[in-house]
Amino acid sequence: MSTPPPAAPWLVRAFHELRRQRHLVLHGNIEDLVRWDDRYLPFGTALSEFLHVVGFAAVARYSLVDGLTYPEDSSREFVERQLNPPEEAPAPVPEPAAALAPSPDGRSARQERLASSAQALQQELLAARHATPRTAEDTLAAAHRLMVQREAPCAFVLDSADLVIGSTAQVSVDHIAHVAHVRRLLSEAVEVPGAQGVLRNTVVFVVRDLASLPPWIHRDNPMVAAVLADRPGIAERKVFLTERLPRYYRAAEVPPDRLDTLAANLATLTEGMSVRELIALEATSHVARLEPAAARRLVARHRFGLREDPWEQLDIAKVREADKVLSRRVIGQPAAVRAVCDVLVNARGGLDFVAEGDQSGTRPKGVFFFVGPTGVGKTELAKALAEVVFGDEAALRRFDMSEFSQEHASERLTGAPPGYVGHEQGGVLTNWVLERPFSVILFDEIEKASRKIFDKFLQIIDDGRLTDGQGRTAHFSHSIVVFTSNLGAGTLRQRISGSAMPYEAITDHFNRAVTDFFTTELGRPELLGRLGSGVVVFDILREEVIKEIIGKFLDQLAGSARARGWEIVFDRAAIDRAVIEEIMRDGAALGARQIRSPLLERWVRVPVNRWVLEHSPPPGTRLWVRRSTGASPFTVQVFPNMAEGATA
Repeated sequence: MSTPPPAAPWLVRAFHELRRQRHLVLHGNIEDLVRWDDRYLPFGTALSEFLHVVGFAAVARYSLVDGLTYPEDSSREFVERQLNPPEEAPAPVPEPAAALAPSPDGRSARQERLASSAQALQQELLAARHATPRTAEDTLAAAHRLMVQREAPCAFVLDSADLVIGSTAQVSVDHIAHVAHVRRLLSEAVEVPGAQGVLRNTVVFVVRDLASLPPWIHRDNPMVAAVLADRPGIAERKVFLTERLPRYYRAAEVPPDRLDTLAANLATLTEGMSVRELIALEATSHVARLEPAAARRLVARHRFGLREDPWEQLDIAKVREADKVLSRRVIGQPAAVRAVCDVLVNARGGLDFVAEGDQSGTRPKGVFFFVGPTGVGKTELAKALAEVVFGDEAALRRFDMSEFSQEHASERLTGAPPGYVGHEQGGVLTNWVLERPFSVILFDEIEKASRKIFDKFLQIIDDGRLTDGQGRTAHFSHSIVVFTSNLGAGTLRQRISGSAMPYEAITDHFNRAVTDFFTTELGRPELLGRLGSGVVVFDILREEVIKEIIGKFLDQLAGSARARGWEIVFDRAAIDRAVIEEIMRDGAALGARQIRSPLLERWVRVPVNRWVLEHSPPPGTRLWVRRSTGASPFTVQVFPNMAEGATA
């Protein structure tokens, strides 16, 4: 890892633009500490020192709160000399005329009042000569003198420029005048020889969000350059953390030769953090009593607060039994269940092919691409996974990608940009992850999503984070991301003959469909590469699986009856045959969904409830659901005795 320069990299970019005699728009991380001369200084202090090093003899800074300020006395003296040149000094006010001198006729009081007024006027004129502009309009007018003077290079910093000339300032009655002044400042600034060569008198706009400024300032304007004051990179974070690590909780017990490794780990896991957040991380270490060696736990506690981490609470015995728990809810999909359980094992075990501090620590705990026929348990497995890991099925958030088919709909995930309708609401995806960082996020039928959205998917898989339109960052490092798709399901029907097609052939068919989609149709093979072993193929419904699912639903119906004091006896063999024949008629194209509704709903549940309402059976009654020769496939009656072929 290379050693960072003594100053933040964005200052180097700003230096080149100033040497090209451009005005600057500094935007982004403007409220942070800035690395300058191997120190971390407040943004305004670092900027002033930087401008002096570039070659500006004087720096003046204006804000709506503090008015016109200066980093040192020399800048103040220079600016005041430009605003109040000696030749413009006011002429002295003459003394009162002799005719107004006191006389014995009683006019002395009037004479004295006139003399006093003349002295007061003299003092006001002298004071006005050194008056400091206070309003924005007066300051911008005064700044024009700084831009056209040729004595020495001068920089004028307009802090929170969006509040003066941006969209938020349009409600001000002075907005048009402010814009007019700024246009003149930019166009009439002159070149001035200085100690570091020729520089142009320069306006520096400081703003958090570039979009809040009028586009004419920075877009296609050769006189102005926009420079992003970005957050510290990994090399800068490593140097900063190396210096601060000895102050962390129990860091004194860490051998000195380990500090560099621990700092590198933390530098990787703190991607996107500002310097002030890194300082706060030190406080979190003491509050949570977490050592630097527990880097991932420390960063998670800092980002997500004092919430309990379900991944840390995940019981080893629960992980061992996860395949049985999931298999009870998702029947007939052993390969899919095993793939999900493998992720739980890896997450709980913690071993990886990479060092502790690798970027993988910021990625989601698991990324799956569930593909297969409809109605075979893809969504159900995601729900079951949420319940196993996070203890609540409500920890799953499903996004139907058919609702994001339009290109502009991608903005709904992360929120509209500033200035657009809905900006203040944020994005539906980033809002969810900010509120529920420990969750399963399901993107259903992603082949229906706009192609633009796949850029966001790649960022989630690679970086484990998304930034919304308000600048907030949502981290996916403790989430599970699941994509589902029916790619290839339509062409599979033509190849299925009953349920004889082996699972290996099913897997090959869907893998080819997924590969064709990402490489040929979507043109994004890198996304397929990121998914890797996360592509999980679901099997078709087979007869033995259908019987298990039927049995599951019938057991639930029987349990509901027992809770009301009745017992139901099903002719299970007849029910199994009827349902299987109906489903296999179209090759199980609709999957298991049709087993419960409409088949068992129409053939069993509705007839039983209708019979109960008509006969009001007393507690202890045994009901018999058996095959019928009438219009309905099954009939309900009181069970007289154990009939042949009927099982309880």
